[in-house]
Order: sequence, then structure tokens, then C-alpha cells
Amino acid sequence: MRLIKATFFIFIILFFNSCSKEQKENTPSEQAITVLVPHLGGLISDPVKIEAKKMQKEKNVTIRVVTPSWDDTVTEIKDSLKDPKINYDIFFLFSSWAGSILADDNALAIPRWAKDKIHWEDVLPVYKKNIYSWNNKCYFLPYDGDNVIIYYRKDILQNKEYQKKFKKIYHYDLKVPNTWKEYSDIAQFFNGWDWDNDGVIENGLIGSRIPNYGTMLLFFSRAAAYAKYPEDNAFYFDKNTMKPRINNPAFVKALEEYINIMKYAPKEIVNYSPFEVRQSFIAGDVALAIDWGDIGIMANNSKESVVKGKVGYAVLPGSNSVYNQNTKKWEKRFNRVTALTGNWIIVVNKNTKNEKLALDFATHMSSKELTQKLISKGWSGINPSRVSHFYPTSYKEWNKSGFTKDEAKRYLKTIKNSLSNQNVITDIRIPGAELYYEELNKYLHKAILKELTAKQALDKVYEKWEQITDKLGRENQIKFYKESINE
Repeated sequence: MRLIKATFFIFIILFFNSCSKEQKENTPSEQAITVLVPHLGGLISDPVKIEAKKMQKEKNVTIRVVTPSWDDTVTEIKDSLKDPKINYDIFFLFSSWAGSILADDNALAIPRWAKDKIHWEDVLPVYKKNIYSWNNKCYFLPYDGDNVIIYYRKDILQNKEYQKKFKKIYHYDLKVPNTWKEYSDIAQFFNGWDWDNDGVIENGLIGSRIPNYGTMLLFFSRAAAYAKYPEDNAFYFDKNTMKPRINNPAFVKALEEYINIMKYAPKEIVNYSPFEVRQSFIAGDVALAIDWGDIGIMANNSKESVVKGKVGYAVLPGSNSVYNQNTKKWEKRFNRVTALTGNWIIVVNKNTKNEKLALDFATHMSSKELTQKLISKGWSGINPSRVSHFYPTSYKEWNKSGFTKDEAKRYLKTIKNSLSNQNVITDIRIPGAELYYEELNKYLHKAILKELTAKQALDKVYEKWEQITDKLGRENQIKFYKESINE
């Protein structure tokens, strides 16, 4: 009898210990992931925080969201990949930071089931080819589809009186600019007078010139028309030698124009970031601007906007000649380039301990349904990246954001046209990208302040870029650059 009782008690103890262990293994704290996404005043990061809270509640899991500053993010990524105590399962990355993850094989290749879950066939081909792949393999999930377009005051360009005056001066019709020369002419024409009759003197254009990523990326958006040869995938470097192209005649011409055109902008332009650019345009102070999708959203849903219904959208201007880096000659042919710069991507850490949960959250943030809602919201910072984004079944979300159906269609059509172009530039996506950008940032600003000529500034950038490549290892950088452009 005692033996039976003893056996029974041992069974009970083992049973509850087993249950306790099983419960411990399945508690929310064990089903946890940590997500890194930079804090940009809520842009990009706010949707992540909102959806993380929802999934935690619905699935009884833990999703920690860490939001370092822009300046600290690259350091945080690199430190986390070296220190096992810092474990990020998911990274929301600016595309130029991708090299830091790919270089040491830390990115998880996206499995077929995850691609099926987000309707991979719906993702625009231009992004699949140029942004979400590396060495022709898929390591990134879509989040924000960035490209740069023109915004202009259509009510001003369509003014019959102004059209007559413009043609008398420039000897061609006032219309949406097809080249950067036409863009400059329009900016000059509308600079320094009260063309909207509000009692205030307006300017021709606005653009980012403060030292930061925005200024550099928008400079490249202009330079691309001159320096991105259509049959050459490389743009920043020679793909076989890593010799920089940054000081060739095409980039020098672009920088000279980037500086000269400032005389048609407010004097404060040297202190303007993309944020001030957007505020200036929606306040009705300027006729032209180039920006990502943000101005389009803000013009329609911002309380400060005085230009609602008065904005036109157009693809970036081109050039009637393009520089061939291989022959070292200019060629007379029209060249228009789409600038796929500033894209935000989702990367899952290859070493995550909760791969299924990490992929579940990553695919949710990348999903067709969620991104369709976010692209019309100014606070999200998310722009179109899918075929379905241009053909919504309902314009309800756009209406909530202040767009009429026709306005939303015009805005989306322009972005679609831009993304239909096969000749594109992307960000520098190799290891050390932040170092290359840092040197460009420094000397670009010196040129903007006219402390150096455009040629002097870009010659210094060439020199610094060569030093960075040598320090990081030229052969490795050649390999990474070719992989980043899928060659």
C-alpha cells in the first residue's frame, strides 16, 4: 500500500513539474522578439509600434520596439551584430544600411511561404529587382516604396497671362518641365514676384540644402539624368575597380546647377531640410519642388496647406545629353532616370531565436492590406510599392486623408509612371555606405556654401571615397557593389 502511495505521489510531482515546465516554455516572455526601427518624429516607426501592440494582444506574445535616433541607428545595428547580448530579430532599415547586414551574412533569406503570404506577385517589379534583392536573391521585405517626383503649382502654370509672358521670354510654351533646363527656366520666371496675388513675394522653387541625407539623395536625383547611363547598372563607382565616378563631368555639371538654382529659392534655403521644403510648398511660397511622396499627402491633408487642389505632379525631368563613363564622352540622347532613393525595407535577423514570430510580424507589416491603408496617411511616411496601391478597390482611405478620388488618381498615376521607368538609381547599399555618405555630406555642404567650387568639392569626395574603399578592402567592396546591383 505504501509503495502504491509513494508511486502515486511521485507521478503527481512529475506531472505538475512537467506542466509547470511546459507552461513556462509557452509564456509570452518566451514568445518574444525585439524590433529595431529609427525614430523619425513618428514617420516609419509609428505604424510599427501600433501594430506591435495589436499583435501582442491578439497572439499573447511580446514584441519589443526599440527606436534609436537616426544618427545612432547604424552604430546600433553594427553593435548588435557583434554583441550576442544585443539581439534584434527584425530591422526596419533605410536601404543604404543593408550592406551592414548582408556583409556578414546576417540577413534571413525570405522563404517562399512568407513571400506568398505578402502576395509577392503584387510587389512592383522595379522594387523587386533593384531594392528587395541582393545578388539576385531576396533578403528584404517591402515596407516603404520611395521615389522622387516633381510637385508644381498647376494653377500658376495654367495661367493664360503667365503662359504668354513666359513664351515671350523663353520662346517655348510654359508647361510641366521635361528637362532640368526647363525646370530652371520655370523657377527663374516665377522667382521674386507675387504671382498668386496674396500680397507676398513668392519664389520659384524650394529644395533641401542643409547637411543631411535628404540633401545628398536629392542631389543624386538631379545628377542621375546626366550621370546614369541607361545601359550601365553602375552609378556611384566603376563596378570592376570601385573607382568613384563622383567627380566626372556629369556629377560636376549637376552640382553646379544644384548650387546655381538656389538663387531662385528663399534665402533661407541653406538651412532647409526636406521637412522645411514641404512646409514651404504647402504654405504657397514656391512654384516648384522635388520630394518623395510626402508633399502630395501633406498638400491635401495638412491643416497648414493653402494649396489643396492646386498641386500638379510629374516625373523627374531628364536631360538631352548623358555622360558615358566608359567612353568619357557626352552623348546626345534624352535620358530620364527614376530615383529610387530613401526606401525603407524589413530585414529578419538570420540568427533570430523566434523565426516564425519574426516572420509573422515582418510579413504583417509588409502586407498588401496594411500598406494599402498606410500609403494615404501623412503620419506613416509610407509610400506606394505595389501594383494594387495604384488601383485601390475603394478610395475611402484617400478620402479620409483629404483627397478627392480624382486627386488621388492623379497623384498615384504620376508615381506609377515614375516607377515604370527601367533606368533607375538606388542608394549606396554596400558596407561602409554611411562612411561614403559622410564624406559626400561634408564637401557637398562646402560647395553649397561656396567655400569650394563644385569640381574642388567632388575631387575631395573622390579622394576620401578611395581611402574608404582601401581601408575596407577594395576586392571585398567590388564584390559587394556588384552584388548590390545584382551583377
